[in-house]
Amino acid sequence: MQKFQCKLRSEKGATEIAQFPLTIYCLFLVVLLPVLNLVTLLVAGATAYLATNDLAAKAATQSTFAQSLNAMVAEAYSFQSNSLAQFVKMVPHGGYTGCGNDLYVLATNIGGSGVQSSAADQSLNSNIDTTKNIYEMQVVSSYTVAPLVSLAPFPLLGSIPGLGQPVILSFAASRPIEHPGGMQTVANGGGTATVTPFNRIGATAPGVMPPATAVTWRNPNIYQQIQNAGETVVAVAVVIVPANAGVTVPAIVSASNATSTGLTITTGEKIWVDTTAVGLWSAGPTCPTTDANGVSQTIGGFSPLHMQQALLGIASSTGTPFFLGDDQYNYSLGTGQFSMIFNDATNGYWNNTGSQMVRVIVVR
Repeated sequence: MQKFQCKLRSEKGATEIAQFPLTIYCLFLVVLLPVLNLVTLLVAGATAYLATNDLAAKAATQSTFAQSLNAMVAEAYSFQSNSLAQFVKMVPHGGYTGCGNDLYVLATNIGGSGVQSSAADQSLNSNIDTTKNIYEMQVVSSYTVAPLVSLAPFPLLGSIPGLGQPVILSFAASRPIEHPGGMQTVANGGGTATVTPFNRIGATAPGVMPPATAVTWRNPNIYQQIQNAGETVVAVAVVIVPANAGVTVPAIVSASNATSTGLTITTGEKIWVDTTAVGLWSAGPTCPTTDANGVSQTIGGFSPLHMQQALLGIASSTGTPFFLGDDQYNYSLGTGQFSMIFNDATNGYWNNTGSQMVRVIVVR
């Protein structure tokens, strides 16, 4: 009888040992992986919160609203290239030019009659009066965060945001504006005109402007590619290049009419260029509408060596136009100030329509 009891205990012990790996697997699936995903979500939230505050602080120190937009977007792209943001799988959700952030100007009446807000990514549509109002710059961010280890295939867990489904994190941060006068579209005249963001030389507004929340870059993984190439981002500019080069009447156009990026390229630096997938322009009512690659002919144009209606780049060190098109990767262009222009006949810019939104990333 005693031997029989020992045998039963032995068999029971063997069964428990055989079930132990399954128990560990269930524990790992039900407890450890969800905890890991939740910790990742907390890290992503803290990172996005700090980034939103940083963007607001950078935007609030600029002299004009256009410069504030520039600073916000450049800082946002720099943040997105950060290894921590990439590790927690943070992806911009909407925002101006698809950067995940929108910029607002807030005017709080000192007498307590309320807060006035500008439209998203537009300057304040009223006169600046610092005797009556306190002005703040507000950044509203939105990022999609996917689970670090997706549990989507598993019942119950797969439908929970943060475990099996992505989560959208949104934050807002405000900072006092250091130069309130620059937040008007027209200096000392109120917000009666359309602001032209990302154009650092103040050219006229483009004929076609992609919606602020519906921009798709042709190469959304460009920062990952830069990282894979072992290069470091030095500077970023997002620029709207109008097809008419700011010319409204027939006139001879030269390199001085090119749209400046505000970037100066130094020895050893290269550029990565990307355009939006919705950018279209044309050389006139009888010409086709194309993207930045232009049409398949090289007759005439600002630079006869390149396609008409193509996006061209110009470095001040050489002054010689070169082809950019929809995108250029790891391009060595020379040194000096970098500008871009629509390739058309030098006297044909006045009736052009459309524009291209271009991001230029300088690397080393």
